[in-house]
Amino acid sequence: MYVLARGLGTAETTVLGEACRRTELPLKSLPKHGDPADHLTPDLLVAFVAACADGASPLLLPALTRDGAYAVLVQSAPTARSTLAAVRSGAGFVMAAPLDTARLEAFLTYLRDVAAPAAAQVLDLDDDGTLTTPSASVRLTPAEARALRALGDRRATIVARPDLLRLTGEDPRDLVEALRRRFREVGSGAQILKVPHMGFRLVGEVRRKADA
Repeated sequence: MYVLARGLGTAETTVLGEACRRTELPLKSLPKHGDPADHLTPDLLVAFVAACADGASPLLLPALTRDGAYAVLVQSAPTARSTLAAVRSGAGFVMAAPLDTARLEAFLTYLRDVAAPAAAQVLDLDDDGTLTTPSASVRLTPAEARALRALGDRRATIVARPDLLRLTGEDPRDLVEALRRRFREVGSGAQILKVPHMGFRLVGEVRRKADA
């Protein structure tokens, strides 16, 4: 997953960059001209876009949110009327400039860990154990790959700890923590939820090489 910025001033870009650094989310910039679709990938998490000079929302907001990403309109002095207009034009949130690092960090953490769009939760897993998203790739250990395949095959149900132990031969808790780190490495919004006294459940989709 990554964060996108368009039209923000230097101060706002600096604050957003620090919040992205703290949440381990790459920050990219969208050129002011051209078709935004040429610069987007499905794992976009959220885009921060500066309001027009009159406070209105840019016309590109629907293009930014087409794959489920969120759009934040940054206004210098939001009003109830401008906020309503922003939401109607495709913005999910409105924030006032100057931006606040702590608030942005909490906001990005929530989106990353709780509300990542479905398009950012798709993982491609090759036969050799290479895990891939539009942002990056990483090679899993054989045990990690077996655990992820098991969770992916039963993503709508809970996979019990004894099952993971039998399939992998390693401590399921260690494997789950390792997979969570791998997800962060490739910028995925997929999550592995712990169900107390029962096991683990995948929130996301694992596509095998043959299915991709």
